[in-house]
Amino acid sequence: MKKNVPIICFMGLDGSGKSTSIDYAYEQLKNAGVKVEIVRAAYVVKVLSFAIKLGKKILMKKDHDPYGGDYKSYLESMRKQANKGFTYKIFSFLTTCEFKAQIFFNVTLKHFFGTTLFVDRYIYDNAVTYAANLGLGEEYIAKTINGKWKRAPKPDLIIYIKTPVEVCCSRKDDIPDPLYLEIRRPLYDLISTMYPTTVIAGDQDKQKMLDEVMNAINSVR
Repeated sequence: MKKNVPIICFMGLDGSGKSTSIDYAYEQLKNAGVKVEIVRAAYVVKVLSFAIKLGKKILMKKDHDPYGGDYKSYLESMRKQANKGFTYKIFSFLTTCEFKAQIFFNVTLKHFFGTTLFVDRYIYDNAVTYAANLGLGEEYIAKTINGKWKRAPKPDLIIYIKTPVEVCCSRKDDIPDPLYLEIRRPLYDLISTMYPTTVIAGDQDKQKMLDEVMNAINSVR
């Protein structure tokens, strides 16, 4: 892996300042003549979208959409279905296949051809989402990262934009429930202790946050 062509992973809650940081860093590197791209992998279903969404709707019935109403009901339904085993395993298998394909095309190949990558919503966010939905913790996260995603390219840098839940909620009007962030925040904190991570406060002065992000990125270029 070329040292000056890093994979840089960003993680953080919705509304943390993560997207602002990524967009700023992208423009800085692009203006400096660096071949750089923002990619997403292992988070948004694309190729198998219809099959997975249909399966999720059948699996969870009226509570299939976390943004569609009562988030607590969605969470309870998800955990109940996960405990049933077989059907949930099929759903999980399909999403894993989809995300492995995304990682190969969006991360592995692009990095191979010399593109510096800012990866938003990567394997760490995937582990957090599943752990939050299933009510699991460190053991599950480690098993997921070191097992399911063991062949995914490891980032040269993980940047965690750490922001209080109440601040995130004040910035976003499409969060289904504060609980959605509250159960994810300690999981992101946990990952930042399990894997080498640069933690940057997302509720500080905006330019100071962006300067810290650039300093971290420049350290691996």
